[in-house]
Amino acid sequence: LPPKFCASVYFSLLYKPRGLHIDRVTNEILLVDRGNPTGSKVLRLDSSTEDATKIIATVVAEGDGDNLNHGIELHGGYLYASSPTTVYRWSYTAGQTNASTDRQEVVISMNRENKDDLGAPLGHSTRTLAIDEEGRYLYVSIGSVGNVDNDSFRSRIRRFDISTWDGVTPIEFLDGEVFADGLRNEVGLAFDSFGKLWGVENSADNLKRSDLGGDIHNENPAEELNDFPEEQAGQHWGYPYCWTEFSLPEQDGGMGAGTVWAWPSFMNDGTHTDEWCRENTNPVRDNVSIFSTAYCLSKC
Repeated sequence: LPPKFCASVYFSLLYKPRGLHIDRVTNEILLVDRGNPTGSKVLRLDSSTEDATKIIATVVAEGDGDNLNHGIELHGGYLYASSPTTVYRWSYTAGQTNASTDRQEVVISMNRENKDDLGAPLGHSTRTLAIDEEGRYLYVSIGSVGNVDNDSFRSRIRRFDISTWDGVTPIEFLDGEVFADGLRNEVGLAFDSFGKLWGVENSADNLKRSDLGGDIHNENPAEELNDFPEEQAGQHWGYPYCWTEFSLPEQDGGMGAGTVWAWPSFMNDGTHTDEWCRENTNPVRDNVSIFSTAYCLSKC
């Protein structure tokens, strides 16, 4: 850990904790706990009023058999959570002591397998959620089906205008706007105080390029911290055709962290060269490249 930082166990009586939300207004801590024998749940963790060192877990929503597995958000009096197939929401009041039972389906068919109307079945099953400050858009990120797919069809952030939603008829996944394309697994999303969306991307594994030193997977590709300006909505960020350098020796051709290169399996397809990647995809913004062993939300 960096100097003056320490780690301690905050709460341990969990099964498979995953998504975590700390509310900016109330400071409430909410999390998705998977693997509970009685079904996945959303818990709120509170300090005891009698003993501040004692943490109390309160169930505020239940997934039953719906396998809530990652995504969690809180906005406008509603708690949002996701399963591999569906984004749900429940009414929520700060400090409530009972589980909400008025579950609604917000986005459906995320895992549809119809080849003519394909969703995102198999592969990465987590669905990361974010909602902007105005509560207009619900953002949903879904990762790849494998290590390196043939295209970016599912490796995207889609957004859904929930400000005009009737609250009754679920929104079809494929009706969502493609806000950011070509992101292998943007498993962490958050808005900053200026209203800009940021994401943490888990990049691909098993990278080998004979012209750059052979087996270079231990330190490449870089994991990425991306920011997504509104004016770049709909643009492509590189996956699966391109990858970002973290650390390559100069004698092997390294050009420095943040340099974009073509993935080897696409280099001879007549389109996706190193030059194409640098000219046609968004680079890592703010010159930030993060190696997986240094910082990683969920490498999978």
